[in-house]
Amino acid sequence: MSHQLILKNCHVLDPGQGIDRRADIGISDGRVAAVEDSIAEVHGAQVLDVGGDGRYVVPGLIDLHAHVARGGTTPGVGMGCCDPDDIGIRSGVTTVLDAGSVGIANAGVFPAYILPGARTRVLFYLNVGTFAHSTKNPADVRGLDDIDAEGIASCVESNPGVVSGMKLRLVGPFVAKAGEQVIDAAKEAARRAALPLMVHIGDLFAAQDPGVDKRMLAVTEYLIGQLEAGDILTHLCTPSVGGVGRSGGQLDPLLKAARDRGVILDSALGMGNFGYQVAREQYERGLVPDTISSDLTLGGQAFHSLMECMAKFMAIGYSLADVVRMTTVNAAAAAGLTDTAGTLAVGRTADITILDVTEGDFRFTDTRKEAFSGRYGITPVQTVRAGELIAPRWGTHPWGWLPESAATSAGARPS
Repeated sequence: MSHQLILKNCHVLDPGQGIDRRADIGISDGRVAAVEDSIAEVHGAQVLDVGGDGRYVVPGLIDLHAHVARGGTTPGVGMGCCDPDDIGIRSGVTTVLDAGSVGIANAGVFPAYILPGARTRVLFYLNVGTFAHSTKNPADVRGLDDIDAEGIASCVESNPGVVSGMKLRLVGPFVAKAGEQVIDAAKEAARRAALPLMVHIGDLFAAQDPGVDKRMLAVTEYLIGQLEAGDILTHLCTPSVGGVGRSGGQLDPLLKAARDRGVILDSALGMGNFGYQVAREQYERGLVPDTISSDLTLGGQAFHSLMECMAKFMAIGYSLADVVRMTTVNAAAAAGLTDTAGTLAVGRTADITILDVTEGDFRFTDTRKEAFSGRYGITPVQTVRAGELIAPRWGTHPWGWLPESAATSAGARPS
């Protein structure tokens, strides 16, 4: 068989197929054509030798929670959103899911500009709040009128194939007052459209008050009971008010029962929703996320990348195979792409990430500015999207992709 692109000497790590071995990968017509011990080079084929210590070839990474509605929000007013290709194919990520950056007031930006212009595969979750992140108000829902059921239904119907799911953020005073009604309204809108619902827990701006904390935990507990198969609870490891970590493990049985019925538990670190101690304690209790996602915004692009989020979980104790599983086959299932992405199965679209795992002494920071150390950094080498080879951009930090070194944080010059 002739191949347009051959990746030679790969260390293939594909948890979805149980592959962890050396192999060559042949790509034809934008699809994986062969994964074999050795593929002969043929005339006209582009050949890339990707052998090397610490280098792995994995299914194209999937970021299940990011914000890529660039142009759909106004600078200085709404939340800054990323260019999908900057945090996608140029960062070793082949698929990104926009997690509710805009509601029905701005949803037209996706079919008109973002989806046609992106080389990265982009999925769009519609925020149930009409104006979502397009205003300065940190709360998307300030009253039940902000969830326009008729408008949402019309948006989904009038934009076939554009909306992949819906998003609700449980933040703000109204949610603290009437969270159960907000959840019911959001779930009804999602059911009506036959779409999954992703729900953000953890209110970064809520008052640090025992009464508020107790109330928001009650809202979160109610939410867990309402989530159905295919729904996503995002920010599993948040230390903020309303986060499950603040229950001291009391909500773990409910979360595990939700997972058993098909609910996805997503980490979505971001700049404001990852507590190292929360994640560490959950790991020790056996409450692990199904997926790792970045929650990247424009402001967060200088803070971390999806690969750095993976390295943070390795610092907790997860293996490389664990974090690759959470960003490939698990993320594909959560995004409804089980038959399309997540593995290097022959016949699939050739979405592939080539990455380096570097051992060192690295320093990470969580939401509460708590520093913690890890032994590994992960960096993109090349991305293959639908058979096309794409080089990475410079990197997240001024010095590139690797996390900050311990020596740097102590005052030494970056290497």
